[in-house]
Amino acid sequence: MKDSRKEKLAYLFNPRSVAILGASSDLNKVSGRPLAYMLRFQYPGNIYPINPKYPQIAGVKCYPSIQEVPGEIDVLMMIIPAEEILSNLESGFQKGVKAAVIISGGFAETGEEGRRLQQKVTDFARRTGLLVYGPNTTGFVSLATRNVATFSQALEVVEELVPGQTGLITQSGAFGASIFVRAMRAGLGLSHWAATGNEADLEFCDFLDYMVDDPQTRVIAGFLAGVEDGQKLMAALDHAARRRKPVVLLKVGSTDASQRAAVSHTGAMMGSARAYDAVFRQKGVIVAQDIQELIDFSMALGKTPSPKGKRIGILTESGGGGVLLTERCSEMGLEVAEIFGSTQEKLKTVVPSLGSVKNPVDLTGQSLSNPALVKEALEVMLASDDFDIIVPLFLMSKATAEKKAKDLWQAFQEQKGSKTLVVCWPEGPRQWIQYLMEKGIFVAVTPTRCAQALSAVVRYADFHRSCQEGKDLEEESLNLAADRKIKALAVIEEAKRQGRNTLNEYEAKKILQAYGIPTTEEMLARSPEEALAGARRIGYPVAAKLMSPDIPHKTEAGVVALDIPSEERLREKYQEVLNRGKKFHPGARIDGVLIQEMVGEQGIETIVGLSQEPPFGPALLFGLGGIFVEVLKDVSIRVLPVTRMDARKMISEIRGFKVLQGIRGRKPADRETIVQVLLKTACLAAELKEAVAEIDINPLIVMEESKGAKAVDALISLAPSPAIYHY
Repeated sequence: MKDSRKEKLAYLFNPRSVAILGASSDLNKVSGRPLAYMLRFQYPGNIYPINPKYPQIAGVKCYPSIQEVPGEIDVLMMIIPAEEILSNLESGFQKGVKAAVIISGGFAETGEEGRRLQQKVTDFARRTGLLVYGPNTTGFVSLATRNVATFSQALEVVEELVPGQTGLITQSGAFGASIFVRAMRAGLGLSHWAATGNEADLEFCDFLDYMVDDPQTRVIAGFLAGVEDGQKLMAALDHAARRRKPVVLLKVGSTDASQRAAVSHTGAMMGSARAYDAVFRQKGVIVAQDIQELIDFSMALGKTPSPKGKRIGILTESGGGGVLLTERCSEMGLEVAEIFGSTQEKLKTVVPSLGSVKNPVDLTGQSLSNPALVKEALEVMLASDDFDIIVPLFLMSKATAEKKAKDLWQAFQEQKGSKTLVVCWPEGPRQWIQYLMEKGIFVAVTPTRCAQALSAVVRYADFHRSCQEGKDLEEESLNLAADRKIKALAVIEEAKRQGRNTLNEYEAKKILQAYGIPTTEEMLARSPEEALAGARRIGYPVAAKLMSPDIPHKTEAGVVALDIPSEERLREKYQEVLNRGKKFHPGARIDGVLIQEMVGEQGIETIVGLSQEPPFGPALLFGLGGIFVEVLKDVSIRVLPVTRMDARKMISEIRGFKVLQGIRGRKPADRETIVQVLLKTACLAAELKEAVAEIDINPLIVMEESKGAKAVDALISLAPSPAIYHY
């Protein structure tokens, strides 16, 4: 029975034997270091150097070829010229090798010829099932098994391999080495470090998915440039969320270097960086901005029990330090809780008269001469219902450090886990910081880093709480018509037959209507008489809009007339928008003039949009709409599929959410209708993902609570290929 891909990955990280093809007798060379490291760190498995030049290297028997190795080979390291890789992969496969680690460069990173060679490596791996790691990788380290299959000089500066519970994956060998060394020096114990290289076969997502199931790994940290398969990344992150394993990522490429051309407002506001950010929000990824945050967040999430809320109680020996920590916590969205009467009364029996029993609780410098105050105050706060998280902020006094650390640990044990505890100890003695860390209590060395790490812990806990509350999108709950897709594709096919990739507003709204999205009452007029008849049916005042697939943004072209009060004015405006359209775009196709009801002034203009976002696929957008949408960019984004909870979060995340809640005497907007529109747009996008490239509903005018909303304008851009649409 053949081993599964994940079982072979287990062999990679926990091999019984490692062969080093191209091993050098010079242990300072790239090809010599892997053997040197394995000997130095006492890898317990069998080591097989392979090089016909030597009978032995560093006292280890050397073999002339792969086939002449006497035992089984789980991992084959390859440090040979690129042109020799394929033939030796075949030899390794015949030998029964489980995984090959190609250290060698000379592949896709070098140009077209290298890309062709790398594709052959990929094809070989797919055909045979042999796992290929790399090429152009520094290799990996598995600390628990002391398997150091790497040439990275990071191992030169690390004195010992202290295993821990954080798995590290980096899409960079050299920068990954910096992270590895910083993590080890900071006391962040690692289970594995994998530098992914060119990812011809094994990819970042494969390592992530493996570490989710790895019992040695509790937290996964990563340095990520990007992935080709967005769905694979989302699946791995879903797996991590289900297993409640935090993922902390330092993502590069967070800004779009160039402005892409986009027909819709939605497309102009999307982009790869925003799509990644949306996925990270949806999947509970904690995003770090630098190496220090990556280490701090990973350490805090690995040590800190999930808090029940975000109400923080601060116990400080320094008034200034307490104020700074309070400010930083507030900036990070944490709640420095109010202390109520019963807790205050108890604290008054402990806190010196010059101190404070308000939050932050200030023991003043008297705790230096009477360190027992710390434990007494901490016990009161741990027993109080006013807090979810307690943060003691200690001063640097060496004389009282041992007592404070041990008293804190004792008090924490006695409260039996009802509170989350994080310590801030600027310039604290390393010995006693380490003591608390080993007990499972995260210690930050500055107020800012403390607040940032606490925010990461709280956000991860909030994510899992929202997962419990959320419901997956269900078609039945949307009450969609059974023939919706047939109606939509009929409109699309007609446009395609005419050689068009853009639907005008009238056509776009037909598709929205098929999916139950409310639109304005309107009719398409091809003569002044038809316009007048339509206006009489709709009722004045009306709007008149030129319909042309060649003029997608009508306001900019001046082909929209609003608040037309009478037949006389409608005749004038009908001809006016026609003339302006011909002047703006002389060769434009004119489909007619849309006569449309005017929507009440009390509504709020919003935008709902959709765009195809590689590598993830369709992404949904919501924000405040209107003509300034691209300037304000007050939007939130989610990658499909979305849940009802996702839709609600999209609404509450925008800066202008207070406008929707109701301000200055305005009643709250009908947010439930917005949720319905978002979910129906997501359903539309999922069912028509091969046909529709972009959607703009701008504005979607939202009325007050229970009064609904209407799509006043809409634009749909189609995918280029007509051959993929099926009824």
